[in-house]
Amino acid sequence: MVRPDHDWKAVFTDIDGTLLDSSRDVTTATRETLGRCVREGVRVVLSSSRSPQGIEPIASMLGFDCSVIAFGGALILDEGRTMLYERGMVRREAAEVVGFVESELGDVTWNVFTADRWIVRSREDPRVVREEGIVRTLSQEGSVHDVADDEPVDKVLCMCPQGRAGEVAGILGERFPRLSITRSSDILVEVNAAGVSKATALRVYCGAVRIPVDHTIAFGDSYNDLEMLEAAGMGVAMGNAPDDIRAVADLVTEDNDHDGIAHALRTLMA
Repeated sequence: MVRPDHDWKAVFTDIDGTLLDSSRDVTTATRETLGRCVREGVRVVLSSSRSPQGIEPIASMLGFDCSVIAFGGALILDEGRTMLYERGMVRREAAEVVGFVESELGDVTWNVFTADRWIVRSREDPRVVREEGIVRTLSQEGSVHDVADDEPVDKVLCMCPQGRAGEVAGILGERFPRLSITRSSDILVEVNAAGVSKATALRVYCGAVRIPVDHTIAFGDSYNDLEMLEAAGMGVAMGNAPDDIRAVADLVTEDNDHDGIAHALRTLMA
């Protein structure tokens, strides 16, 4: 239900399928409406499974300062890009996941992310090439063992054949019950340290900047957004979200090609 005083303090938005339209652009209406939020003192937080490097081109499109939740909640940066929070796997945990993927999931390719590196087995893998084009960031070939002993691994991304992400997430969940495993699309499965989620990051961010969680709005379209939509004061599902995501949201707006964020914010902040 819409808060009666409309006293919103922060807007958290997923990027792919939510903030970005099908052309991977931010529409003018969405950009202008979020800009109005910032001018009125409402913080805007880009909450994504992308790396910080993959989020920065999107932040630049907006034309105003915003905070960042990266790697599905493993890393939080404020508007000045000061780190507020990081919760990564130790290298041993990440190596176990990579080893299992290589030995048991032959049609799946792994990607290892630290705060400033994206390591892959082969940059010639078509799935890696596609992802580089989407996030406008370059990976580097290597091994999980290239990560320093004391360097957190913020995410292991598994790229799956079309439609297999749900199955792969289930297999990984059974093998690694202590880790956080979520499906972010039909081809992508995110593996994070225990307790990592966009919902946890939302709460941590609110605590760090001293705003009430129930004064927040969250936008999302996929399964890794579900807990964030439930945690926020107002969870808004995009019209392009699956039925089971829309079912748990407080509000369903237009899809990402029809200014869904702008439509919802104009109503909620009227």
